[in-house]
Amino acid sequence: MFQDFSTDFKKYKDTSFVNLNNGTLGLCPSAVIDQQKRELELFELNTSYSLGASWSRLWSLQQQLAAFFNADPQDLFLRPNVTLALNEIVMGLPLPKGSEILTTNFEYGAVVNILKFKARNEQLNLRFMNADFLYSDISADEAVANFAKEISEQTRVLVVSHVFTGNGIQLPLAKLAKELRKKNVWLVVDGAHAPGLFNLDFNKDLQDVDFYAGNLHKWFMGPKGTAFGWVNPALQSQLFPRYGSWTTEAELAPVMGEFRNHPFAARMLWSHSQNFSSYYGLESTLAFWSRSGKNQIFAEIQKRRNYLEDGLNRLQIKPLKSRHSEIASSLLCYKIEDFKGLHFDDLIVRDSNPRIQVGLPRVPGSPVMRLTPHIHNSQAELDTALLTLAKFV
Repeated sequence: MFQDFSTDFKKYKDTSFVNLNNGTLGLCPSAVIDQQKRELELFELNTSYSLGASWSRLWSLQQQLAAFFNADPQDLFLRPNVTLALNEIVMGLPLPKGSEILTTNFEYGAVVNILKFKARNEQLNLRFMNADFLYSDISADEAVANFAKEISEQTRVLVVSHVFTGNGIQLPLAKLAKELRKKNVWLVVDGAHAPGLFNLDFNKDLQDVDFYAGNLHKWFMGPKGTAFGWVNPALQSQLFPRYGSWTTEAELAPVMGEFRNHPFAARMLWSHSQNFSSYYGLESTLAFWSRSGKNQIFAEIQKRRNYLEDGLNRLQIKPLKSRHSEIASSLLCYKIEDFKGLHFDDLIVRDSNPRIQVGLPRVPGSPVMRLTPHIHNSQAELDTALLTLAKFV
C-alpha cells in the first residue's frame, strides 16, 4: 500500500519506537546526515578557506531552494529555524505607533511572544481574534470572509499560520492574501509546517503574500537548524535587520559573490563567522526530493495520514478536522479526552509496547494529541499505533 522508504532512513532511524511526531522535527534521509558529517570535517581542514567559500555555496543553495519553491533566490534568506526568520520579519516591520497587529488564538507560543515583544517595545496594539469558527464545517471562501470581518481601520498586519500546529487546519493562503491586499493589510505567515507537506509556489499561488517563513527540518526532511524567510519583492525596501554586521552597511567584499548584486539578500545574509554544514546538508535533501519525486512524497505522506484517520474513524474517534474539509492538512489532531485513560510520559504513550511517540502541542481548550506520520513510517508501524490507541477507546 505504501511505498517503502526504509532503506533511505535505515542508518540513523531508531526502530525501537514508532515515531509519529514528525511535526516537531522530521527525520533526515541517511544521506543528509552523512553529508553534514563530511562537511563538518572538511570545514576544519582549512577553516579560513572554508569560511570564504561559504558565500558562493550559500547563494547556490538559495538558487536550488528557489527552484523547489518557484521563487527567486534574491527573495529568500536562510535561518536556523522559523522562529528566528519570523523575528527578522516581524521586528523589522515599520509600523506606525498605535497601529494594530492582528493574530489568532491558535498561534504557536514562540510566535505570540515575538508579537508581544514587538507591541510592547514599539507601542503597538496586539489583538487576538477567536478563530474557533475554523472548527466548523466551512469552505475556504467562508474562512477568508471571517478573517476579513476582523480587519479594523487600525489593523496594519495580520500574522497567521499556514498550517496551525495544534489542530491541523490549513488556511487558504492565496485567497486570504488577495483579500488583504484589497484592505491594504500586510500578511505575515508562519509556515513552520508547510514546506515539504504540500507544494509551495511563491511566484504564482502565493504572489500576493507579503512575508513568509518556513522550516526545512520538519516535513522537508532537511538538517536540524535549517529554515528560510521569503519577502515579496515589493516590500523588500521596507525590511531591514535590527542589528549590524558586515552586510548591513559597507559595500560587500568580492568574496561575497552574487550576493553583491542583490541588496536585500545581502543585508539578510548571516555573514558572521560560523560553520554552515547544516545548510550544506540541504544539498542532499534536495537531491532526495528530486530522486523520489515531489508529488510522490506529498502523496505518500497523505496516504499515511489517511490510513491513521480511517483506522481511528472505525473506532468512532474523529479528528479536529477531517481530510474531507477544504481547510484540512496532513496534520492529524485529536482531543485527548476522546481516549479513556490515555496518558503520556513525555511524548510517549504510557505503557505502549513498542513505544508510540506523538505530538502534544499546547493549544487553547482541551489537550490535543497530534499524529504526524512521514514517509519513513511503515504500515506495520501505523498498525501498531492503531492497536495501541484502540485500547483507550
